[in-house]
Amino acid sequence: MSYLSEEQFGEIAATVSIYPISSEKLGDISQYSFDCGDADEYVTFLRERAHILDRLCISKTFLVIHDETKELIGYFTLSADSVRLTHDEKDETELSEVEFMSLPAVKLGKLAINKKLSEKAQRKGYGSFILDIVNTYAFEVNEAGVACRFVTVDADIEYDKNTPAFYEKNGFVMNLSKKKKIGPNDKTVSMRRDINS
Repeated sequence: MSYLSEEQFGEIAATVSIYPISSEKLGDISQYSFDCGDADEYVTFLRERAHILDRLCISKTFLVIHDETKELIGYFTLSADSVRLTHDEKDETELSEVEFMSLPAVKLGKLAINKKLSEKAQRKGYGSFILDIVNTYAFEVNEAGVACRFVTVDADIEYDKNTPAFYEKNGFVMNLSKKKKIGPNDKTVSMRRDINS
């Protein structure tokens, strides 16, 4: 399920390019201005950790660059994962015939959008666009011969309590096996999106 229409997705796709952080086309990533408001940890991760984790094959980071202005629109990280479903969750789909509870997934580890973009680069929908791209990557994992059924994310609620609602409008649901009452010390909510729905 995509929140963006095909037309909206196409409009964004026509104005941006996606590069792995290891791409020589990017040059030194410190040249890109990136602001995440109060969520400085996302800037720190990009500047200090992303290259290391990429080299060690722990997570792969991808940068979204505006083609005309060359601004860093945002970035996302991916890694292998699995998601545990409850019996009730499996019974709601054709997965009830699968005997194991943990199922293969691609993990969206980080998703960050630049809060300070020029007027030319500014628009709504970049986050949803990235989620659609991640869904496409998950399909490509299947095509490459490695099973993948879900995209998982630990929705960050430390800086914005509405983050789960953003993921829900993009087809994600809470993982019931990890669902609990969200307390004042919780920083994330475990969620998933079935790439076959």
